[in-house]
Amino acid sequence: MSRRWFGTDGIRGRYGVGALTVPFLEQLGVALGEQAGAGSTFLIARDTRESGPTIVEALSAGLGATGVKVIDLGVVPTAGLPMAMRARGIEYGAVISASHNPWDDNGVKIFGPGGLKLDDDTEHAVEERVDALLAEARELSARAETTVENGASAYRRAILAAVEGLDLGGMEIAVDCANGSASATAPAVLTSLGAQVTSLHDEPDGRNINAACGSTHLGSLARHVSSGRYDLGLAFDGDADRVLMVDGRGRTCSGDHMLGLLGTWMAERGELVGNQVVATVMSNLGLQRFLDGHGIALQRTKVGDRHVLAAMLKDDLALGGEDSGHVLLRMHGELVGDGLFTALAVLRALRETGRSLADIVDAVARVPQKLINVPVAERPPVAELPELNARVAAAEQAHGDAIRIVLRYSGTEPLARVMVEGLEAHVVDSVSAELAEAWPAEISARVGRPG
Repeated sequence: MSRRWFGTDGIRGRYGVGALTVPFLEQLGVALGEQAGAGSTFLIARDTRESGPTIVEALSAGLGATGVKVIDLGVVPTAGLPMAMRARGIEYGAVISASHNPWDDNGVKIFGPGGLKLDDDTEHAVEERVDALLAEARELSARAETTVENGASAYRRAILAAVEGLDLGGMEIAVDCANGSASATAPAVLTSLGAQVTSLHDEPDGRNINAACGSTHLGSLARHVSSGRYDLGLAFDGDADRVLMVDGRGRTCSGDHMLGLLGTWMAERGELVGNQVVATVMSNLGLQRFLDGHGIALQRTKVGDRHVLAAMLKDDLALGGEDSGHVLLRMHGELVGDGLFTALAVLRALRETGRSLADIVDAVARVPQKLINVPVAERPPVAELPELNARVAAAEQAHGDAIRIVLRYSGTEPLARVMVEGLEAHVVDSVSAELAEAWPAEISARVGRPG
């Protein structure tokens, strides 16, 4: 199914262009209001980007035109929105955020019944309705009935209630808030639990979100923590649904490391349903080898937290995530992908097992991995490229379980992505280079252009 506006995580792009313009957003609000139904309530939250309030206003105007009441929760971590929806029995909501992107991007993440993101069919139907509304070019007939609330306060209370009994007394933690949604939530919650907290990058100005900070830029946090004062550091992305950590030496503790720790800890407690962990094809082979060594199965999905979530819902599983630090855990029976809740689960596991974060970084040893992005003229299915597949088969036959190859196209750019990992770095380098050269060459030959 072809989709024009929706990507792998809602609508995202440069503010003021395409779907991130006021006319489009107003009609998107109309389409969503029709979906929710007149008389219903719609929740909206946002991160700290400069364009956020304008987008909230435009979306609210469209919703109001359909007779939908809007509650504006203000700046709240993304996971706080579906948490609030479930707590209030509200079926539809949206988060205005572009996650880890720069400040001049923004986006709309839409949530439906159960606090789940919309499925592909619903997104397609919403797109078609917005296109029709734009073609009609009708003026909005009414304005929104909007109530403004402090959603961050309710989020903090919900997180603290979910980790009741956790005592972080004696821990020294540095927290990089990415000048985003975590600024008003993470330091306060950690302090309430007894930790000594130093907060970094916690003064958002609308344009400094993710700017040389947060989970995509760990350098400043690592330097801070490795000074010797801290037990560990936490780094969130702009909308705080991801977290990465650094140990006392400043080394990165990725999503794979956290899945390894949480997987074994939950298995020991009898909480790892099906004795399985879900991760994407991009998670390192080192995680798989670690879990294998503890008798835990790793189920892999396509890239994207929505695919991890779908697999977990299908089999009623309890733990999954991505190496980027987006981890899904159960809170009061519901799956939640929240950076702070994930961090607190990791801290509880460390407390109860007596391990340090450094122990986990050492235990879940990453094998050499290389990712190469290759510009391509066309994007034919990989299965239809016999020469490329023959090279993959030859490499897998030669190296067996000591190598893993993932070939996929970017969801947003004209790029082919070659990912190779294995136990020997020189093999990873040579195989990835070979495939990165062969893939565009075969595509060029297929479409009749010189390679």
